[in-house]
Amino acid sequence: MKYPMRFSKEQWDALGSSVKKAKLITFDAYNTLYSTTLPVMVQYAKVGRKYGIKTSAEELTSRFPKVFKTLRDTHPNYGKHTGLTALQWWEMLISNVYAPVDIPKQMISEILHIFEGFGAYTVYPDLLELLKLIRQRSPGTILAVVSNTDPIMYKLIKNIGLEPYFDSYVYLSYDLEVAKPDNRFFDAVLEDIVNRTPNFSAGLDMQELKSACWHIGDEEGNDLRGAYSAGWNGVLLDRTDKYQHFSVTRNNQERQLHQLFADKIDNDASKSWESSMQQTDILQLSDREYVVANFGTLGKLLFK
Repeated sequence: MKYPMRFSKEQWDALGSSVKKAKLITFDAYNTLYSTTLPVMVQYAKVGRKYGIKTSAEELTSRFPKVFKTLRDTHPNYGKHTGLTALQWWEMLISNVYAPVDIPKQMISEILHIFEGFGAYTVYPDLLELLKLIRQRSPGTILAVVSNTDPIMYKLIKNIGLEPYFDSYVYLSYDLEVAKPDNRFFDAVLEDIVNRTPNFSAGLDMQELKSACWHIGDEEGNDLRGAYSAGWNGVLLDRTDKYQHFSVTRNNQERQLHQLFADKIDNDASKSWESSMQQTDILQLSDREYVVANFGTLGKLLFK
């Protein structure tokens, strides 16, 4: 079979024979389960103006990649082993991205509070539709969150109403001390679920079990390729075609590190939503790799 293969809405049925029933479906968190309503630095700057801080969103955006990388290198895993709490790590990031301007602690606290829920984030309607569809069509399928992030995320998914869909199946790089796309991350998730869930792997060898595991995320390296390398099925959710898989003129160039950093902070939910709803094709890049623009098409992929 020659890849990549592209399936229009009228050709979705042709996917059926290659898609296996999912026993486990995992979701990346940021920009997959939830996204910022406006670019992150636009929201920072908006709060800053309340405190008389005039640094523009453009200035903050230009500083962010270097600040984020430096802090990540100096205090890896959100400061877990360098004497910082995750909260202190984020306080330091906000302070450093504004430097040399000295900003008040109250402003930092307000920014962090906003980013604990719907003050900064939104949940796209198609996600909720997919989660409900999975519960209806495949109630035995386990849903889990897997993310390269810190424990603050627990509060966030609770505040935005997603916690009930995932029970206690939430796996963070902070806790596992290994991150996507490392195979050990995916292996640790699967091992824990097997140990906690009676009959989950009944009658299946490890290869068969992994082939029934699906992971969805917005990063090609961490999510799509990471899952594939671990023996799982990988789905890239690309609402704005930033990886150009849907583009006829795709240049096949890897997204650079600075672009990946920008992706973390540059989302405008309304624009991303509008873009994603215009694309109904499903791309199959290999036997276990797919690209979709929205969760509606993913639902068709999983439940033909």
